[in-house]
Amino acid sequence: MNRIAFVILSDSSRDFDKEYTYLVPDSLMGEVFAGSRVIVPFGASNRNAEGFVMAVRDAEELDISYKLKYIKKVLDDIKWLDEWSINLSRWMRKRYVCTFHDALKCMLPPGVGVKSVKAVVLEKNIEHKNQTIQEIIDFIAENGGECGLDELSAHINKTTFSKYISQMEKEGFIAIKEEFINKAREKKIRVACLALPPKDIDEAINGNKIKNIQQIRVLEILKEAGCLSIADITKFSGATSSSINTLKKHGYIYYKEIEVSRDPYVGRYYARTEAFQPTKEQALVLKDALDKIQRREFYEVLLHGVTGSGKTEVYLQLIKACFDRGMSSIVLVPEISLTPQMVERFKSRFGDEVAVLHSRLSAGQRYDQWRLIRDGKKRVVVGARSAVFAPLKNLGIIILDEEHESSYKSETTPKYQARDIARQRCVMSNALLLYGSATPAVETYFRAVNGEIGLYKMLERPNNAVLPKVEIIDMRNELNEGNRSMFSNRLSQEIKKNIELGQQTILFLNRRGHSSFVICRSCGFTMKCPNCSINLTYHANNERLICHYCGFTVKNPAICPKCNSKNIRHFGTGTQKIEEEARKVFNESSVIRMDMDTTSAKDSHEKILTDFKEKNINIMIGTQMIAKGHDFPNVTLVGVLAADSMLNLGDFRASEKTFQLITQVAGRAGRGQLLGRVIIQSYNTEDFSILTACKHDYIGFYKHEIMIREKLGYPPFTNIGVVIISGPDDKAASSSAKEAGDAITGQMDSVGCKPEIYGPMRAPLAYIKNKYRWRIIIKCNEIDKIIDGFTKLRDIYYKKFEKSCVEMSMDINPFNML
Repeated sequence: MNRIAFVILSDSSRDFDKEYTYLVPDSLMGEVFAGSRVIVPFGASNRNAEGFVMAVRDAEELDISYKLKYIKKVLDDIKWLDEWSINLSRWMRKRYVCTFHDALKCMLPPGVGVKSVKAVVLEKNIEHKNQTIQEIIDFIAENGGECGLDELSAHINKTTFSKYISQMEKEGFIAIKEEFINKAREKKIRVACLALPPKDIDEAINGNKIKNIQQIRVLEILKEAGCLSIADITKFSGATSSSINTLKKHGYIYYKEIEVSRDPYVGRYYARTEAFQPTKEQALVLKDALDKIQRREFYEVLLHGVTGSGKTEVYLQLIKACFDRGMSSIVLVPEISLTPQMVERFKSRFGDEVAVLHSRLSAGQRYDQWRLIRDGKKRVVVGARSAVFAPLKNLGIIILDEEHESSYKSETTPKYQARDIARQRCVMSNALLLYGSATPAVETYFRAVNGEIGLYKMLERPNNAVLPKVEIIDMRNELNEGNRSMFSNRLSQEIKKNIELGQQTILFLNRRGHSSFVICRSCGFTMKCPNCSINLTYHANNERLICHYCGFTVKNPAICPKCNSKNIRHFGTGTQKIEEEARKVFNESSVIRMDMDTTSAKDSHEKILTDFKEKNINIMIGTQMIAKGHDFPNVTLVGVLAADSMLNLGDFRASEKTFQLITQVAGRAGRGQLLGRVIIQSYNTEDFSILTACKHDYIGFYKHEIMIREKLGYPPFTNIGVVIISGPDDKAASSSAKEAGDAITGQMDSVGCKPEIYGPMRAPLAYIKNKYRWRIIIKCNEIDKIIDGFTKLRDIYYKKFEKSCVEMSMDINPFNML
């Protein structure tokens, strides 16, 4: 019976992004199934193309009148895709207007693609009258009758090389074979093992058959260890590789390759912990959630719990319930900086059943973690946004901790929202979807209070602990009193008090670098990035100006490039400047900084957090990565600097982001036995987001914000689509944007939709990475109408814009509208 496979091509453009039908040859009948990775002939030239099988069906079920090609090869015996991932990729392709491959690469470990390697095999080794052809024959013969095509090309080094190869292949002198090598693969090491029983080894040593002392040491070590890596044998015995090879030559040992797991947490010890007795509020949440898990029905619920209310303990006990029932779990955290702490909590409760997935792992580590999860050897996955795609079977729960965080939204294609992906997975698996936050996203809380999803509340801290006392300082009064320091008098007093008491302080400023801009006070010239319409930020540690958008950097100038004046200075404040000032003002204190600049190295997040906690460092200074999730019992003071700076973002979510960050960072204080204090410094002390954050009053903030959103027509009362047209030529980008705007208007009208369309106009960030940017904003109540409009727009204009060197990106309900 003929079988037909539906195959999508890897890395195909939108034009070729569909499921192609291929016949399964008899020789591969038992090897091709949904999820297989295959090589297929594609196009008129029948070039070899990598693809994934989405489905396999009997030919009799299909009405196909055209002639089908056969699948050429199955690349491996791994089932890369399951039913849920295939279905999810189809949903993502439509929802995020992307290709199948864009969606599938989210679900596969990095480096899964194959590399084509062509080898030239000598078929006839006879003399040829052409000198170049003879040179090719001689080179292949010298290499054992076979060599790589690239290697041969480099040796011959002639522009006519391809012509000669084609001629030789046609005349039967050579054959070209193509092999496919996985880019990512298991890590294997060579080990040595005894080839004879220990008794025979002893007889050989005692009978003086082996006289080299190093070789004797090698055999003694292997008698104890069984098998050992060559590197370890050399290290422990002092033997050279040649003396070890001699043992192999005489049949005393043999070599074999074994796989080594690249575990990012190898050698770490996590003391086992037991579940805590739940508080009254925790018990109510657990009772209802456990009932939903037991029923195996999809249920979506928000857990609104104040900072320090014990949400993580609820997560742990719900996962334990899933674990005991043979189900798996995913816990998403918004920042990589949260992962070490979360991993510690989960590994101390669930041991080796915990896998970790985030972008700071090496490609090999992520590949090994992915395989362990897929093979069912890990049933609890902790990680950042991409962990939502973990290949778990029998999924019982997905938890989004700090669900309001913008880092759950991807800024690259496909521009998915982890919340939406988690919902689709839980619907497919009849699993519980739990959102947790002290400051839920306005859209999520709106859904909860309107009954679209469930709502749990935990509004008290355990053990009668109280939320920290919050004090707001008007920095205008500080200026009037002559205080031009970055620290108000009140904050300085409290930091000094903390240092004397041996307690810790966190200082929060949501701006990295030393100074925001560099300006000449003689002519007014400002140092800007030549590739972007952005001021360069001064970084003091290496005396450089850096663009935080494209990475351009230049040495800080001593004189103005425009007027040659020496009166050029840096202004504004970043975390580096706060650190510098803190070391001056509190000169006997220890200070540590945590921002993008100090956490670029591998494991640097974990090192900084561990040092702060274990070395009892007096002051930690940082950006938003220190604002959420961390639990430091000895932190009793939090200072929020320039709290109102986030209100001027030009974003309808500016007030929400301000409230969330202030509330979250304030929640780091007083989480142990000691009372916490929070001091907020601001020039705008009347804004409702700051005032409600001071009172820990989420409900008050929500009521005010939702009223504004409804009046102005922002989500959750509508959906916003954003199209960005960009290119190196401003005129081409502008005309393409106008064309796209006219097309969107026409398409929306054709489906009976009357959206609000703004633009095209220059984007707020009008020039980034040498590209001019134009923006179109669409507001529409029906998200499906925006998706349909974007799909048609992309299909019509993708090729046309590409020829004009113009790029088009689309996003629906983005977090970043700049």
